Amino acid sequence: MKIALIHLGFMYSGGGERVAIYESLLLRKKGHEIKCLSPAYRPEVCHPELIKEVKVEGLLPRLRVKIPLRDFVSLALSSFLIPFFAHKFKKFDILLCHGQPATWITYIINRCLGKQYYCYLHQPARFLYPRPVDIESGWTTKTDFALLEKIVRIVKPIISSFDHISVTRAKKILVNSKWISDWVKEIYGIQPIICSPGVDIEKLKPAQEKNNLEINNIKIKKPYLLSTNRHYPQKGMEYAIEIMPKILKNIDVRLMLTGEFTKHTQKLKTICKRLNIEDKVIFTGRVKESDLIRLYQNADVYTYTSPQEDFGLGPLEAMACGIPVVAWDYAGPKETVKNEVTGYLAKPYDLEDFSEKVKKLLLDRELNDSMGKNAVEWVRSNHSWDRHIDMLESILMNKKYVS
Repeated sequence: MKIALIHLGFMYSGGGERVAIYESLLLRKKGHEIKCLSPAYRPEVCHPELIKEVKVEGLLPRLRVKIPLRDFVSLALSSFLIPFFAHKFKKFDILLCHGQPATWITYIINRCLGKQYYCYLHQPARFLYPRPVDIESGWTTKTDFALLEKIVRIVKPIISSFDHISVTRAKKILVNSKWISDWVKEIYGIQPIICSPGVDIEKLKPAQEKNNLEINNIKIKKPYLLSTNRHYPQKGMEYAIEIMPKILKNIDVRLMLTGEFTKHTQKLKTICKRLNIEDKVIFTGRVKESDLIRLYQNADVYTYTSPQEDFGLGPLEAMACGIPVVAWDYAGPKETVKNEVTGYLAKPYDLEDFSEKVKKLLLDRELNDSMGKNAVEWVRSNHSWDRHIDMLESILMNKKYVS
């Protein structure tokens, strides 16, 4: 097949971006001709080692000048001007879109050319259907998103109708988790197909030997907890920091926090200072793909504290490396972490319960190893990229698929 994959924007290293990248690479590997496009993309900050293999193209010429709100400008112009360059998609058999405004853009191409399109929703558009954490935190960390939120608030009825039309006209809607599936059915009145993301089980596997590390010129000593996420208020990294004093009463351990620094990073560091644990919480900044894998492999426990996560690839990546996970018993992680088998699910949002479960895994090496082995088996059996791509390909080719 000739497939055009249109993603909403490669503007940071997130799980949704990783899914689109791997779909592009692996569908191509299966023999399909695939082109990955986006209204806004910055390969230097979005999984740099992976995205260069995809060769993403912009829907419009890329804005290389660092003008204010350049991502917002790219998203807006692509959404408005799409009728004028829809003809560029004549050669494609199928369109696959990821998130708004990519879904709207793909819908317009469909109206112009009659091309079938499939919609992969990692979540309903969050500016239209915010989660409680979005309402509480806002989008001040990224200026482009803050502006978009204000505009959507003013013209929400119009934007909502555009969103509803473009999503429901897709041939099929795919989602990443049951939690999102239930939400999508409630909003759009359509039963979507759950096609969960995967992990690279060839790269992500237990280490042969576990050693102290040096990442970004930072010497890292074991034992350590690991948490990987964007430094946004919505990701709840402050929870991971706030459990540390409870754990340090019993165990001398460090907390490694990866992720590119944002405006929110200083707030996280302020919490560390208030709790007097600045020397126990290490901010690595953005790390290379190979270093991220080494961090997973050498961790003792992976803590995932994002409060309302649609899916969350981090827990699966850690489990693939044989590291047990502690996460909240809610939303996406509730479906991927097998409680008391591959890790623990803590009562939302009980810091005492969360910290006690982390301590169990730190203090009992046999339990830790046992859950780590279970985690590897669980991920390899249920969440490989091959499984995801086989299912996606079957759906795109109108064949029977196995959920």
